[in-house]
Amino acid sequence: MSIHTNAIVIGSLLASPIAGFLQCDSVEPEDEPELIADTGVSAEFAADDAPEEEVPLESLFDGEAPTARSFNLRELSLKQLGKFVFFDKISVPAKKQGCISCHDPATGWTFPNDKINKGQVAAPGAVLGAVGTIRPPSNAYARNIPLQTGCGPLGLPCGGVFWDGRAEGNVGPVFAGATTHIDDEVFKGKSLLEDLFAEFLGPVADQALQPFPNPFEQNISAKAVCTHVSRAPYALLYRLAWGEKIDCTNAGFMLSFKRIAVALAAWQASDEVNQFSSKRDKALAAEVKLEGANVAFPLKGLTAQENLGHELFYGRANCALCHSNEPVLAVADPNKAGLDPDELYTDATFHNIGVPRNAKIPGPEGSAGLGARPLVIPDPDDDPTRRLGQHKTPTLRNVDKRPYKGFVKAYTHNGWFKSLESLVHFYNTADVDGATAAAFGVTRCDTTKTDWTEAEALAANCWPEPEEQGTLAIGFVMGDLGLTLAEEAAIVAYLKTLTDTKTVKPPPLLE
Repeated sequence: MSIHTNAIVIGSLLASPIAGFLQCDSVEPEDEPELIADTGVSAEFAADDAPEEEVPLESLFDGEAPTARSFNLRELSLKQLGKFVFFDKISVPAKKQGCISCHDPATGWTFPNDKINKGQVAAPGAVLGAVGTIRPPSNAYARNIPLQTGCGPLGLPCGGVFWDGRAEGNVGPVFAGATTHIDDEVFKGKSLLEDLFAEFLGPVADQALQPFPNPFEQNISAKAVCTHVSRAPYALLYRLAWGEKIDCTNAGFMLSFKRIAVALAAWQASDEVNQFSSKRDKALAAEVKLEGANVAFPLKGLTAQENLGHELFYGRANCALCHSNEPVLAVADPNKAGLDPDELYTDATFHNIGVPRNAKIPGPEGSAGLGARPLVIPDPDDDPTRRLGQHKTPTLRNVDKRPYKGFVKAYTHNGWFKSLESLVHFYNTADVDGATAAAFGVTRCDTTKTDWTEAEALAANCWPEPEEQGTLAIGFVMGDLGLTLAEEAAIVAYLKTLTDTKTVKPPPLLE
């Protein structure tokens, strides 16, 4: 498509009747405020970020331009804007880090460098020498994560994004240290925008604000992010989504920055990121088509080992108590459990499973998790130390997704575990005083050594002490499961069926 033709199509999108989307709530521009240089934008960044020429419209929509009568043009544009921002390395220094740097689709939306996964685990930032203090979690399947509040019959803390849930999504924070909340100010009082986009507000949108200005991550000011997007070849998507040109003046940049975060949340809520395309999903869908309401495991599309893993997952291993949309203790008939096609494999609550200290991660003294966040409204019956070491239960979807067979992933919040096999063995035998550990000869590692690695512990057939004591799940719902090695392997096999079969690629315009 030529630039001339592109301009005609854009004009049609902006002027068509259906683009009342864009006209009915647009505002005539007032006098432009004086532009003041942002000292937070480095010369390197500014020079590299010169305005781009107009690009073919279809290149903004993965090769297929929407028509002027596309009913969902607004939402489609918002999600595409989020996708471009996700894959664009927006940082200072320039092009050193973006969302994609820590959340790569090819590795299950987690960190894509196996050398770092083997060692320090925490991701390096844009600035040379800057590094985080915890393993980047998966950002996929977060669209249904609740606001941070009490969940389930026990009223346990749950929800929010980040390992400690600090992107709560609440207007009023529950725990101290909550991040900035994006509320309906982004709609500027326009009901149409609120009707279309309110569903994308919440924990994921709040989280999206955080990595940009973090000096250990993208290290770029909110205004510089706005400026980058305004000059990017995909800037038109902002106008198509929000009905007005992106405003990076001193008066307007923060609103635009928040809207960019909402776009990131919208794309992360899309079917591209939440695919439900795994072997388990396909096998279940095929069985539902044949059996309807009578569907049950074992599934014909899974192997005998994988079906056994499912049976154990919902049965004796108690995995579904934490890794399920609707947590349950071991059920009487595991073959009738786990049939939700939209199963997220997380209860979104917080637990301390007794993960050993990782001496190779920056800040190796441990991670307090939710225990570092007292209630905003004090409760005399609340003791934050009971929450020490509690981290949000991650989804198990894509837990084994990797770009090639030998790629090493890191597991749990501090990445101490390097394989699913060792992690499942830990769940089975972590209670070193239990019968299962005794049957395997597993003992407590020498407590005078504080830098045990997974490889060393496995070689010595021992487990180190938990990095945080808090309220441990060991001895309650895990650690003495009585599983054999074959049963452990079956659970691992089932977990591997949760890998999505499609890998999202960056927009060609950014390649």
